[in-house]
Amino acid sequence: MQPESLARVMRSAKSERGWNVALQYQRAVHAAFSGNGKSGAREKNGAGKNVALPIRVRPLYIPWPEETMTTEVSPGKVKFLTNREYTFGEKLLVSFTTGSGAAGSGNEEWEGEVTGIEMEAGKEEVLVTVRRRFG
Repeated sequence: MQPESLARVMRSAKSERGWNVALQYQRAVHAAFSGNGKSGAREKNGAGKNVALPIRVRPLYIPWPEETMTTEVSPGKVKFLTNREYTFGEKLLVSFTTGSGAAGSGNEEWEGEVTGIEMEAGKEEVLVTVRRRFG
């Protein structure tokens, strides 16, 4: 079993505390497994779930977004793979892509801040963590 599960954003709605997002998984996921093949494993403190979703990411001053995939999604945080260079504290605009331009389809951007950058030896891609900015 792969550690990620393909899903689509079916709808989203802004609320007082952030965004409510409805996901539709593309295939059945076995709840008894955490994705690493070990049964009964639980995530700590509601930590993010390894979910591969297409997203668009761009710095505030650049009008053209980068299209990439998430590796982790949780309330108020996303982690994604990129070849671009970002810096700690940099402000980014993030939106989930759905292939639909319909209102409420998940194309709305939200502002986040780069809070993590991870690199692996021998790889060109970088894992970037963006936390949602509230207020």
